[in-house]
This record gives sequence, structure tokens and C-alpha cells, in this order.
Amino acid sequence: MIQPDRNSVAAALTAVRERTLELIAGLSEDALSRQHDSLMSPINWDIGHIGAFEDLWLVRSLGTASSEAELDDAYDAFKTPRSERSELDLLDGPFLLSRLEDVRKQALSLLETVEFDPENQLLRDGFAYEMVVLHEAQHQETILQTISLMTSEPYEPVTRWERPRANGVRAGEMVLVPAGSCHIGAAPAGFAYDNERPLHTADVDSFEIGRFPVTNGEYLEFMAAGGYEDRQLWTDDGWKWKEQASLSAPMYWEPKDGVEVTTSVEEATRVARELGLEGWQRRTSLGVEQLNASVPVVHVCCHEAEAYARFASGRLPTEAEWEKAASWDPDSESPRTYPWGEDPQPDGRANLDQLNFGPVPIGAYPAGRSAVGCEQMLGDVWEWTASTLIGYPGFRPFPYREYSEVFFGPEYRVLRGSSWATRPRVSRNSFRNWDYPIRRQIFSGVRLVRNA
Repeated sequence: MIQPDRNSVAAALTAVRERTLELIAGLSEDALSRQHDSLMSPINWDIGHIGAFEDLWLVRSLGTASSEAELDDAYDAFKTPRSERSELDLLDGPFLLSRLEDVRKQALSLLETVEFDPENQLLRDGFAYEMVVLHEAQHQETILQTISLMTSEPYEPVTRWERPRANGVRAGEMVLVPAGSCHIGAAPAGFAYDNERPLHTADVDSFEIGRFPVTNGEYLEFMAAGGYEDRQLWTDDGWKWKEQASLSAPMYWEPKDGVEVTTSVEEATRVARELGLEGWQRRTSLGVEQLNASVPVVHVCCHEAEAYARFASGRLPTEAEWEKAASWDPDSESPRTYPWGEDPQPDGRANLDQLNFGPVPIGAYPAGRSAVGCEQMLGDVWEWTASTLIGYPGFRPFPYREYSEVFFGPEYRVLRGSSWATRPRVSRNSFRNWDYPIRRQIFSGVRLVRNA
């Protein structure tokens, strides 16, 4: 058992809140309350949900009554779908921030006296506190997705890092992962979500996997070759969705000459062939930027990822393949928590923590290389896998079924690796994300696998 340090727990709660407030600083009340897309909640809903979740697990679950309980229904993710949240009677910005502060004061007051009883699974090793910190951090990424969709006003970050430059590494390189058994999942000690456990052994055949995620330059080759027109590259469901949604380029890509890319696959293919990346730009509320051939492609759905993989004579990795490439150390025959080892600090090793506001060129973080030679497996873009979300053998839901168990089944595809918008505290080799295979507003990309 790890006896939590109360000061460290309080510092973690404070730090995650500071980032939340930094991300929404400068947004107008209209931007906070407006539903910018039916896929996403109003940002004020996310803020209210953050407060309701903390109130539930760090105030009421520890035995203290709360005056905020009557707001539960409005901020309950399962009682109101995202598409209907703009119709709710949500608190406005100043009241929400006041509520957040009130809940936090109660939580910190209880922290001073709470007993971290090893027999209480919710408090053992400070589980509930870490869960609340990570929950807020995960909603920060959701808020950034919403901000990217925002068209009502531009977004000006309070802090923005200078992105590293391309260093001339070659895209498309593959590394061999030998056949053999490996451990999959989170270790028994320390914090992990229920779907990361139990740790178990998997036998994995040999395969080749991309040293880097697929880049804009590589993806443009798929577009220029008529990838969005080639029926043979797409699954039945993928082609049906491509046609229904008029997909012809990654989300937010647009030709510089003003052609509406969503109206014509043929026109998008022509621009890709004749002008290359020079003919394209990426536009979100974060600004307009020229596409860099060395930067991982982002905002592609799973159907697009699969079609690209077939074009490149490959496929998407299974979860076990992805995790083995990220974590398994053949020399020690043991898994690593992070591709580079056990140090949780990603500095100089991964593009995490949000403030680059986008993926960076491949080869930017050689110090983050995994034991088998893969780079940028954490950060930059979530990577689609071929696996659907299911529980590991012996799975037990904790502390609530709605975190992951209710999503088990064929409807959801697993994504691995985290993105530029993921906080380091959330990111680790065993972390499992998931979404519908049609989703593109998430910061998702591709890593290629080929049979060895």
C-alpha cells in the first residue's frame, strides 16, 4: 500500500484546476454556453460535470452532504445525450466557477481528515483523488475538441509552446517486433482504470509496426492516388459512411484556393495530385496552418485509417500488438509503464500536455523511443486499432460500471497512445481510449502494421 501524501494530493487537484481555467480563459459567455456541434457538449456543461463528479466522489462518497445534489441530472452524462445538452438549464460561467470553488473547498477540507483505509478500495492509495484529477484532465481534452470545432470566435491560448522543427527523419520506416508472449495491462500496484486490469499474458505473433505515426505527406499520397474513390480499399461500413458523410480529406483540411472539399471527391483528388500539400491548409478555431509533410495526420476516423492501411499494404494494429510495441522490453522480458521506462515525466520524450496545440514532426522525441524502436507512441495523435472494446479476462468494474463496462461490445473501437491534448498524468502504455469508428473530431491518427 502507498500512503498518499495529503499535500501532494492537494497540489494535484490545484494544478489540474489551474489548467482547466487557463484553457477557458478569454472565451466569451456565448462561446462557453453555445453548443458548437451536436457531437460535443457546451463547454459550460463540461465545467459543470467536472464539479458534479468531484462533488460525488470527494464529498458525498466520503460521507458529507452536498447542496449541489439537485444538479446531478443536468450534468449526468448518461441521463442527457450530448445532442440535447444545449436545451438544459445550465449554470452560466460565473455561477459555474463559484460552484467549482465551493466543491473544491469541501473536498480539500475533507482531505485534511480522511483516513486512507487500505480496506476501503475507494480510498486505498488515494484512488478516488487520482480518479477525480484524471477525470478533469480528460475533460480538458474534450473541451479542446470543442474549441477546435468552434466557429463563433477565434481561440487565443494563454500559453502556447513553440513546436519543435522537423529533423529530416524518413517517414514510413517499420520496426520488427518478434513473436512471443508479453504482459498486457496495468500492474497491480498504483492507479489504473478498471479496463486496464487485470494484468495478463498474451501470445503475439511477429509483426512489423511503423516507427512513427503516418504523416500528412504519406496520407496525401493516399488521397492523390484516389484513395477516397477506390471502393476496394474500404470496408462495407467504411464505404457507406464515406459516402454518407462525403469524406474526401481529413477533418479540417481545406484547399487553399477555396474549393469546398466536402462537395467533390474528384476535386479533392485533383488538388492533392496537382498541388500536393502546398495546395492544402488546416483550419480550426486554433488558427489556420500550412500542412507539414512530416507531422502526423490527425482527425481521421477509423474507416479512413483502415482504408489508408490497405492502400499502404498494411493494416491497423491489434491492441495487444500496439501495447507490446510500446511497452515490452525483450531484454528484461517485462513491460514498461511508458515507452521510455518508468519515469512519468514526458519532457523531451513525448508531445503531451496540450500546450503545443497540435502534433509535431516525426523524430522530434528520440528519447521517447520504446525498447523495440517505436517513437511517438504517446502523444501527438490517438492511434486507431483493429480491436473492439472488451474487458480483459477476469475484468471487474470499479468503481462504477459507466466508466467502461457499458461501452463493451462491437460498436466501439479502441484507440491507444494519447494525443497532444492529453495530460501526462493520464498517458501510459496501458491506457485504453475508445470511440465510434466514424468519429473524427477526436485527435486521432494512424500507425501502420504489416505481417512479418
